[in-house]
Amino acid sequence: MNRLDRTVLQMNKLRQWLNPWFGGDRLFFISYGTLLAASVLSTSFYYRYFDVRPFYAVQILCVGLLVVFEWMTGGVEKRHWPAFGFCLFFAVIGVMRAEGNLTRLVGLIFPYVFCARKIPFPKIADISLKVTFITVAFIVFSGYLGVIDNVVAHRSGRLREYLGFRYSLYAPGIVLNMTALYIYIRKSRITIPAAIFWALLNWYVYHMTDSRISFVLAELLIVIAVLMRFMPKIVEKVQALWAVMAASFAIFGVGSLLMTIFYDSTNPWMRRLNTALEGRLNLGRKSLSQYGIPLFGKDIEWIGNGLDVDGNTVEGIYNYVDCLYVKVLQRYGLVFTVLLIVLLCWAMFRLWRQKEYHILLISASVAAHCVLDDLSFSLHYNTFWIAMGVALLAPSMLRWDGRTNQFPPPEPPTQ
Repeated sequence: MNRLDRTVLQMNKLRQWLNPWFGGDRLFFISYGTLLAASVLSTSFYYRYFDVRPFYAVQILCVGLLVVFEWMTGGVEKRHWPAFGFCLFFAVIGVMRAEGNLTRLVGLIFPYVFCARKIPFPKIADISLKVTFITVAFIVFSGYLGVIDNVVAHRSGRLREYLGFRYSLYAPGIVLNMTALYIYIRKSRITIPAAIFWALLNWYVYHMTDSRISFVLAELLIVIAVLMRFMPKIVEKVQALWAVMAASFAIFGVGSLLMTIFYDSTNPWMRRLNTALEGRLNLGRKSLSQYGIPLFGKDIEWIGNGLDVDGNTVEGIYNYVDCLYVKVLQRYGLVFTVLLIVLLCWAMFRLWRQKEYHILLISASVAAHCVLDDLSFSLHYNTFWIAMGVALLAPSMLRWDGRTNQFPPPEPPTQ
């Protein structure tokens, strides 16, 4: 037996020894749950306790666990080599253009998207909701108990309480994702009391933080989900609407980019629209004029209203771009943006054909949200990036039933 054969034999023995403790999907969820909890905590004032090196070490550990998970579950199948290449490209660009631990989380989306092809997505959604709910509750109670800062800011005539987070928009964005996860998990089993609970929770967060966009989207999702629950026949009759939703990332992405590129402050209706959007078009246009549209991205410093780990505002002239499509185009480049939108549209059309209407609805709302808010480009604000990858790589993993732990027979696709 040569050295290579002995190495292979030893690795197989090691895998057999580890399997009882870390086999199946355990390593994936240890990695994912750890990164998810740490990511949510990084948006709060707890981040001062694990900023820079500790959080970087957590990220390295979680990616390492994913590598071990792939090895223990048989590695990358030949048919998934092209997908592996795409995810590697997106991950490398995302990490290269990261300004630090927080923006590096964009690059870490793609390893989880790829590895999730082996995991039923309903299980991922369930774990995501539980981990996020516990972590958010911990942060909010810590803020009220004085363990961490609970900032109250008065800006532009708006009173906002941060609820233990480092910016007023962080808690509403995360609660919006939690609401979407619950709607997806329950689907046609959603109840009126549960809908009222989530509606009131989102209203409370809105009342404290004055975050209107997340609140409106959450309430719309709840109302539509209830209508889908009690009027299921209408769902099948509005295929044209689902088709439009399937193209939502292209519609909102291209539309917002064109509107920003051709924004003219001397045009009366554009000026009124910019005022209604609180100056977002003007800021986006200035950013495009200053930094251009790079092919493979550019290092850009946008200064916003968020607080650092010590509760201080970032010094400099405000130039923050809220539109995610503009930000991705400039930070990660034209090639990255075009490929991403094409793949997202492909995934959305697959979801439509598989009649995954709840994911389609939620993802279309994310596409709209990205026009006005850039927070969605991370897993703790939008778990459904994983669903996009699963739709492309392993659509059967979307149909797992958590009540029976089985995969029901697929319904015929929409013609």
